[in-house]
Amino acid sequence: MKNSIIFSILFGLVSITAYPQILPQPLPALQIGWQRIYIKNVGSFDLPPTMEIQKGKYKKYSDAMGKTLGYDAPQLVAQQKGLNNIGQDGFEKYARVMLETTIGGPGDYQRLTTDLPTMTQAESEELGKTFKDQLIEGFAATGTKLIEFYPVKFEKVSGMTCLHISFKRQAPDKPAVLVHSFSFHNFDRKHVLTLSYRLTESDYWARDYAAILKSFRISNIK
Repeated sequence: MKNSIIFSILFGLVSITAYPQILPQPLPALQIGWQRIYIKNVGSFDLPPTMEIQKGKYKKYSDAMGKTLGYDAPQLVAQQKGLNNIGQDGFEKYARVMLETTIGGPGDYQRLTTDLPTMTQAESEELGKTFKDQLIEGFAATGTKLIEFYPVKFEKVSGMTCLHISFKRQAPDKPAVLVHSFSFHNFDRKHVLTLSYRLTESDYWARDYAAILKSFRISNIK
């Protein structure tokens, strides 16, 4: 609730006038070997051949583990290729693209293409502290440590306004992971796209991840 209040203040007053159902920017050309993943009631993003949509036995296992830890299953998860088969090669790397949607009421969130809000240094620090504290609290159950937390910022991604949160985390006896989370407001709902991979594998994933983010489009504009 506190986050919603802060967002409302920073984004300004919510307008409930008619809104054009047009993509802020057209879809990019699909790269050779990539797949365009369509998400019902959301939109789409492009996935490289090194990744796959989580499904089957591994999805059931992952959802069950999340439920045990008190987490809801994400709407959609993409991961390094081979993990669905639970083969050894599927565990050699780590990468995730997750999409989660929260449904509210009309006007609970700002419009998708609203102007970028401005924040004072104090507002930025307050918002950052709120998210940092939430992460630390959520990690406590798994023993995961928050290694570094970067300043929060509002950005435009392909014409869509979002709140960008980034940090480094590390689970016990595991390599550190870089996480970027983009929260898009869409009038009566919020879409959160989270991208993460191991820091030691940045050379392998970084370029493709930039293309994934650039390809993301919310077509169900409210």
